[in-house]
Amino acid sequence: MLWFLRDYALAAVILRAATLAFDALLIGGVFFCAVLLPSPLPEGSGFPRRASKLLRAAGLGLIVTQICFIALDSAMLIGAGGLHVQDLLTANYVLAGALLILTAAVFVLLSRSRRTAHPAWLLFLVPLLGGIVWTSHSASRLDHRIPLMILTALHQLGAAIWIGGMPFLWLLLGSASAIGSDAIVRAVRRYSTAALVSVLVLVAAGLSLGWFYTQSWSAVYGTAYGVVLLAKAAMLVGLLVLGAGNFLLIRRGQLHLPPSLLRIARFSELEIGIGFTIILAAASLTAQPPAVDLVQNRLTLPEIAARMTPQWPRLTTPPISAMPPVQTMHKEIESDAMSPDDASHANNRVERAWSGYNHHWAGIVVLAAGLLALLGKWDRARWARHWPLAFLGLAIFLFLRADPEAWPLGPRGFWASFYNPEDLEHRVFVLLILSFVAFEWSVQTGRLVSRKAALVFPAACALGGAFLLTHNHSLGNIKEELLTEISHTAIAVCAVFAGWSRWLELRGVRGRAKYMAAWIWPVCLMLIGLILLNYREA
Repeated sequence: MLWFLRDYALAAVILRAATLAFDALLIGGVFFCAVLLPSPLPEGSGFPRRASKLLRAAGLGLIVTQICFIALDSAMLIGAGGLHVQDLLTANYVLAGALLILTAAVFVLLSRSRRTAHPAWLLFLVPLLGGIVWTSHSASRLDHRIPLMILTALHQLGAAIWIGGMPFLWLLLGSASAIGSDAIVRAVRRYSTAALVSVLVLVAAGLSLGWFYTQSWSAVYGTAYGVVLLAKAAMLVGLLVLGAGNFLLIRRGQLHLPPSLLRIARFSELEIGIGFTIILAAASLTAQPPAVDLVQNRLTLPEIAARMTPQWPRLTTPPISAMPPVQTMHKEIESDAMSPDDASHANNRVERAWSGYNHHWAGIVVLAAGLLALLGKWDRARWARHWPLAFLGLAIFLFLRADPEAWPLGPRGFWASFYNPEDLEHRVFVLLILSFVAFEWSVQTGRLVSRKAALVFPAACALGGAFLLTHNHSLGNIKEELLTEISHTAIAVCAVFAGWSRWLELRGVRGRAKYMAAWIWPVCLMLIGLILLNYREA
């Protein structure tokens, strides 16, 4: 319980992201199966059974996520606000959660008795959209509430039909051997048209909402809301490039050729991965107050330039004895209510110096790995293909040196450190690093030829980038916190692109797409290394 209370913001963002993801998957799946799927399908195709399982899984996931979300928010309000259960029964998050739970439960029960989609299923889209919009920024505004809620609903619907429907298209393409090619062509063409309309609606509604919630360039680059919005926009551009590639291929009329269907399927995998990462960013966005409401303490361009100006990295640490004393978990929770001045004093120069030391050594390792990965593409430098071993040193370094207040450097014991959210996040990153080091080194050196094993590195890289979007540093000072988040957000976006470009390279796509993907991910690794080398907190 203390762990949840200590990092409530992280838990809330993750649960909100899961809610948006399951909701989009359910809406997109219902629309795909009820509107876009050619009928009738040949017997034995296997798609209806797999699509039905995915829809029910999305419904059950939405139910579980909303139960956890309501329980978490209620525990926080009861514990911190002194409220009672009866006081929360009419709260928006409870009513919206109950609507989503009831809708998903009814859908799961009905879908169990009927595998084929029915047009009446489209009625579920109204409460599924309503429950999400009910807890959005637009519903809490005092001005222009109705137009903003309509724009939010259109934005969510466009994302759901495009991104939420993509996994079902991928399942259908995987059934190409069982389903006639004419059925595949009709489904792909229908989805392409629906996706095009959805993208236009999504972008138009998104730009309108973005303008209303920022209303100035200083709000875009000078607030946390704006930084996450820029990250979301950068990933959306990459997603649009992939979608445009599929769209042009479909319009050329080559869908009857197996290579064309394979390329669409492989690009769809990237669209699914990046698309749901954007949904995670959207969840992080809803955790931030709209930029238009933050008129004070915005960052200025000179302040950003001063922080981003390259400096020589710190490669040594202050003595352990200079670190502030370790607090108990109860004291750390109470410290969240500090005044900004007290919090700034607690996060002293020694802690910032240690953090810079950690990031700079990590930057050296990642930059070296990216350079070696690029060099290893030449046959004359086959020795450079051992580049994943560089990350083994990074994992050991993080495990031993990342947290000076925890074992083995500090007084907090090994098991006790798992109760601290920041320590736990570092332990999770160590496990991710070790997993892809073992697999990627074996793949690069030819010791492992399994295609599934080769996907561990890109999956870990993309997952790490997505998880970093939820990473939050409470430095007390709003500007200092935002300057730190700019660096972490840039690293997260680079990691997402690195992971999915490597995925595309490994998934059998030929020609220009594979060539470009093979160069993108090492460059992204080097960019991450350079950002880490220039990281600092003051």
